[in-house]
Amino acid sequence: MTTIDSLITKIINFSEPTVEDRLPNRDAKVLRSLAMSMTNQFFITENQGRLLLKILRENIKNLSEFTEEISLALMDPIWSKDFRQVEQVRKLYLEKDTDEDLSVFVEFTFNSEIRRILAEITKKCENLVMLGNGKRYQADLTEKNIVALVECLLPFKFEIDEKIQNHYDTIKSWSETVIREQFLVTNIANTNFHKHITADLGIETAIDQSIINDRSMRYRYFIENAKNHGETLTEVMANRCTSRLWIDKNHHDLSEVISSLKKLRRLPLLVIFDTVVNDTYNTNLETLSHALENNGIFEKIGIYFRLPNDEDGKKFNTMIAHKQYNYPLDSDTQVVAVQSGKLPKFFLKNAWRPMSVITLDSRMGMRHGKTAVYSSCCDLIVEWAEAPTIAEQRIVNQWR
Repeated sequence: MTTIDSLITKIINFSEPTVEDRLPNRDAKVLRSLAMSMTNQFFITENQGRLLLKILRENIKNLSEFTEEISLALMDPIWSKDFRQVEQVRKLYLEKDTDEDLSVFVEFTFNSEIRRILAEITKKCENLVMLGNGKRYQADLTEKNIVALVECLLPFKFEIDEKIQNHYDTIKSWSETVIREQFLVTNIANTNFHKHITADLGIETAIDQSIINDRSMRYRYFIENAKNHGETLTEVMANRCTSRLWIDKNHHDLSEVISSLKKLRRLPLLVIFDTVVNDTYNTNLETLSHALENNGIFEKIGIYFRLPNDEDGKKFNTMIAHKQYNYPLDSDTQVVAVQSGKLPKFFLKNAWRPMSVITLDSRMGMRHGKTAVYSSCCDLIVEWAEAPTIAEQRIVNQWR
């Protein structure tokens, strides 16, 4: 009996008319391509075999010279060789990334359904990114990511690393009620916790509800009353859901933003000037200067970059000198400013750290680069711009 592969070879070798003249363009290309694959030692896969049968079945009327042979072959399809076996890789495991940090990796043989599922859960996972050819993904090693990935991949029979499975079982064993009560701010008796809070705010500080809510992200405690969106900008900052907060500059000027930071005792402040749209340097410096002065901040300000001595650059550099924005970086510095992606080396050797960060009109966001890595230690990063950057739209809180 004629094998399917020999029949297909016969069909594509028929020249009057050619297979391209008889079949739809896509089907003709598939026939020629897979016919070539059937001649090598690896043969074709079972799925490719099914596709060939489908093409023959749908085009039997177009191949009039072979109608009888095709009908007989399709009744009981046989092949001259065994199908090539495709190794099915489906693994969820831990491994160090290029920065030597332990991360969660997902690896699998191409499957459109798995890719669709992973695309859907990017909203639930922190920094879930596709690597290379789309058969490998990487995500941060967090409790949230472990639960999300295990639960979405388990139905696809993934091989799950024992450590990840143990982490997952431990996380799922936790009682949310018990955990919340354990880390409720009124129940925390740990002396180190109270020591850090006191060092942060000072003994004499009058602590209102906004400050209590604000510090819950910094010190990872829960509050008795559920957070709400808030009616004022200060309340919105205090009740943010993530460390990143977009504030619409068309509705709130920079003076109002810095005023809220002062009310929340969020100085010292790091201000980041955008390097992509560089015609705003002078405007943003003037805006920043007015905002600081409106909030009674006149000294201990350091702007640690200068511009080339062209017309705009001279104006920028002269204003820094005139305002004496050249205070050295030390424990007393209230406000510092740098360019995005360009962090001076002396920051790394200095104990100074920001309590809050403001990016001015950033087009690139704060996801990558030296300033982004440095700022990641801060639990309040304000993006003051007309619209959130594309990279941040999914994760920033929005306040107009």
